[in-house]
Amino acid sequence: MKLVLSTLALAAGLSLGLAGSALAQAKPPIKLVHTAPLSGQLASVGKLQGIAIDLAVEDINQAGGINGSPIEIVRFDDQLRPDQAVLRVREAQQSGALAVLGPMSSTQWETVAGTLNQLKIPAINMNSNKPGIQARPYGTRLNTPDDVAMPEGLAQFLKIYPRTKKVAILADVREAAGKSALAEWARLAKASGLEVVGSIEFNSGQTDFSPVAIKMKDLKPDAVLAAIQSGDALKLARELQIQAVTMPIFSNMLLWPGVFPQTVVKSVGAQAGQWHVLGSSSNDESTGDAARYRKFVERYVAAIARDSVLAQFQPPNVANASLGYDAVLLVAEAARKQGIDGGMPVAAARDRLRDGINGYTDFSGVNKIHFSAQGDGAIRIGVLQVDPASSTWKFARPR
Repeated sequence: MKLVLSTLALAAGLSLGLAGSALAQAKPPIKLVHTAPLSGQLASVGKLQGIAIDLAVEDINQAGGINGSPIEIVRFDDQLRPDQAVLRVREAQQSGALAVLGPMSSTQWETVAGTLNQLKIPAINMNSNKPGIQARPYGTRLNTPDDVAMPEGLAQFLKIYPRTKKVAILADVREAAGKSALAEWARLAKASGLEVVGSIEFNSGQTDFSPVAIKMKDLKPDAVLAAIQSGDALKLARELQIQAVTMPIFSNMLLWPGVFPQTVVKSVGAQAGQWHVLGSSSNDESTGDAARYRKFVERYVAAIARDSVLAQFQPPNVANASLGYDAVLLVAEAARKQGIDGGMPVAAARDRLRDGINGYTDFSGVNKIHFSAQGDGAIRIGVLQVDPASSTWKFARPR
């Protein structure tokens, strides 16, 4: 079922004093579809991403839109399900959208890649981290895939915890980025001279994590290398506290976005500090322009405070939300350079946008992103740790 949550105000609703407003009013809008989980376990992640997207659309429209055409956002709820993601992409194509922002998970991105190219509609993915997903020429992702991020991250993690000799691997094998991470963590551990004392597999969404916690305790690793999403990690954190299991846990990017830092601190207090994740930005810093990032964070946090549902999660976890902002900037800049506006036939506009996006090797928005020939983004990676004092991710560094 299609769920249209909001259509941003067009240029007619903007301040009359803004340059470019009259031009934006004179041309038809350009439609972008944002497809994300807006219900279910990760609904908050989809809504948080939507806030970042809306901020970028607001900025672009206030500056005159794309060659005089304002951007219009339409939202679809794909429930984080691969089959629903395919349906949402088909609906986006039929609705005349210039491009799709999303879907979110690696399983969804892998599933829709062929559909994007069959339907010839550009899409920008902001979260997928499973390596080797081929979505070009119409699909591009901004997030750093695990085969680039995990080696860099593990090297840093071992500098922070130099006494780590034995590790266990914990992975959500229902999610594509979890299943692939299981093998990648094992390969990297061996290459780093670590002993893998055991692997623990689970399915995302399961309710009972006590067997997982017990097995982690029995294996007695120095650290755990993980691939786990926020809802499951919270359930596991509670069980780990019950079982008095306190070794460091280091996850791939599945755990980075969402409301995990705030909720895990409320749940287990200081023990939340055992959780670490791969990432490229926190609430305080990123790899891009510092002043521009601080401004984004301030506006993002203020927008969350105005949302009656999301406002309960304080302080907000900015995580990779800025990639939603950058996705819109990338589409707008490429479309502007390609001479696209709302009056152009949509099939021609999509092909021009495809060519424009594929022409980027590097892009500077809120983040600095380098693109591979396969259309995968790469951003400088660090190790983030839950800080119980602030209930946020903080960059962890060797002591």
